[in-house]
Amino acid sequence: MKYTKKHRLPFRLKLSDFKQKGAVRRIISLGLPIAAQDFQVTVSFLIITSILNSLGVVASASVGIAEKLFVFLALVPMSFMSALSAFVAQNVGANNISRATKAFFVAVRISFCCGFMVFLLTFLQGDFLASIFTNDPEVIASTQLYLKSCSFEYLLTAINFCMLGYFNGRGRTKFVLLQGVLTVFLVRIPLSYFLSRLPGTNLLIIGIAVPMSALFELLLCIGFFIKLQKEKKVVMP
Repeated sequence: MKYTKKHRLPFRLKLSDFKQKGAVRRIISLGLPIAAQDFQVTVSFLIITSILNSLGVVASASVGIAEKLFVFLALVPMSFMSALSAFVAQNVGANNISRATKAFFVAVRISFCCGFMVFLLTFLQGDFLASIFTNDPEVIASTQLYLKSCSFEYLLTAINFCMLGYFNGRGRTKFVLLQGVLTVFLVRIPLSYFLSRLPGTNLLIIGIAVPMSALFELLLCIGFFIKLQKEKKVVMP
């Protein structure tokens, strides 16, 4: 305000211009589901870890290593998710959905190429990745088994995260939360528990729950994406 008193702007600026009716409500309605989504991911990791703790210390350590690796190896799709959220929201504000959708497909192609390289790394070099965290040969071997089945998740996550970023940018954060809850509590946790109780099970078998839940998530996202493309105009939440 002090600057504007000395330097006149080409337009009038009043305190009332900074007040937007319903802005707080919209911010909460968009931001709360995103915060809840992050929270339920953390909770799901804790539940799955508790399920696998019954298999012993080695299995628990292996899953812990795999989860730490995911945080690093999924940086590319996570970055695309954040970037798409901002880019798509900007174009939605300009009512240019076609440009937002085009950016989405470009991001998917780049993200999938990176995801394919990560898939090869985790599928073929799981023992090397595990050796970064431990020297225990039993834990390394167990982590390698788990990463072999989990590795397929990186192919699907490369697409899923881009879709979630697109949906966030379109203001559909409630769907993002809903699909996350359904994926975790209807597929990943129940399937992990079921596979962990099979006779003669191991982490290679249990790890199948990870790409299967990612596939379920992808199917939900594709269905919702098709629904959005059929909308003739932008529908704000």
